[in-house]
Amino acid sequence: MPQRVIVIGASGLIGSHVVQAACPKFIVIEASRHTSPAIDMTDPASVSTFFKRIGAFDHVVVTAGDASFAPLTELDEDKLMYSVRSKMLGQIHIALEARNYLPPRGSITLTSGILARHPITGTAGAAFASGAINSFVYAAALELGKGQRINAVSPGWIQETMEKMGMQAENTVSVKDVAQSYLDIIECDITGQIIDI
Repeated sequence: MPQRVIVIGASGLIGSHVVQAACPKFIVIEASRHTSPAIDMTDPASVSTFFKRIGAFDHVVVTAGDASFAPLTELDEDKLMYSVRSKMLGQIHIALEARNYLPPRGSITLTSGILARHPITGTAGAAFASGAINSFVYAAALELGKGQRINAVSPGWIQETMEKMGMQAENTVSVKDVAQSYLDIIECDITGQIIDI
């Protein structure tokens, strides 16, 4: 029987392509604020309820999570906490809850990003959240039991996003290639790794 993969953020650019890439080989469970059951990753109670209701699964992929973009001079508490609640703690809450239901050799794949390694002006609020995800993955992998695995994909600048914004698409990666990297992680035995795309 095909394995079951939850894709949280399935309606987004990356998430929708992960769903498309996974469907031929896996049973895909699409999850967002608008699915049933719904999940709001900024609300720990919603995350807990989601996993109680979802039933058996083998892997969970998180492609959701927002962050603040602002110059350092405008990076106030509200903007910082926006990144914390969504991009950082939202994914961590999902990982902590998912591990309670994850079968042996099941996997959790989070999303960090290029800004953790190569920030640009105005991205401190997003860069620290991505860096925190990377650090969490390294440490959490040491404590997961039963062969459970946790990794993160760190996408670079996505070609389709840059083109949509009217920016040059040099040194970018296609969303199709990014999506495939999530499936590669699911199907191999690595853990505690950040996959730079």
